[in-house]
Amino acid sequence: MAKKIFPGNWVAQLSSYQGQGVVSEPGRVYYQKTGYAKVDSTGGTSFDVVIPSPDLRGDDKARADITGLTLPAGANVYSVGIRVPDVRKDKGVGTATSGLVGTNTNRLKVADAIGNDATITTTKVASNSADLAVGSTTIAPGTSVTGLVTAATLAGAETLKVYVTDSTGTSAGSTLTSTATGGTYLIVTVSYFVDDAVPNSEDVGTPYVVEQGA
Repeated sequence: MAKKIFPGNWVAQLSSYQGQGVVSEPGRVYYQKTGYAKVDSTGGTSFDVVIPSPDLRGDDKARADITGLTLPAGANVYSVGIRVPDVRKDKGVGTATSGLVGTNTNRLKVADAIGNDATITTTKVASNSADLAVGSTTIAPGTSVTGLVTAATLAGAETLKVYVTDSTGTSAGSTLTSTATGGTYLIVTVSYFVDDAVPNSEDVGTPYVVEQGA
């Protein structure tokens, strides 16, 4: 678990791998967990979210990737989202494409269960599947975000996955594949806060105890 930081030290994206949080307001520690779900030529109807290791070289990875994005019980969730990227090597040439291949009217979302859609509650976390639908056998690059003004406190731990659904958004769809070289990496993110721990004696300038000598 990473040591929490404060606004003056917040100069980069929070480390999902280290579980880094920021005390951006007193009494609360905020987290943004971000990872990817890889769709390859084999494909599937659901995909685990991977939080990648800082060691990016496949032949020199001292720290393994973390498979699974789990939110703790008590997390106050206020945003969840997914991005279908443009996989073109040169974004200035040609038409944006995700490389994804699927069944028309199927949808894509990130959720804690396939039956949950476009919601954040004490037991459900899901993006809006209608935002990322298959048309002309592909899903165009784009994003979907579900957010709340008042966060929902999770009653229990929830693990997020990427799901392919049918046109209802709540039942399993058909296999989704990718023709992109190396696959298509769907980006998943979720934001939440937890109550900060009560300060201890190291956080407060308590007086030294002076013992009188004999």
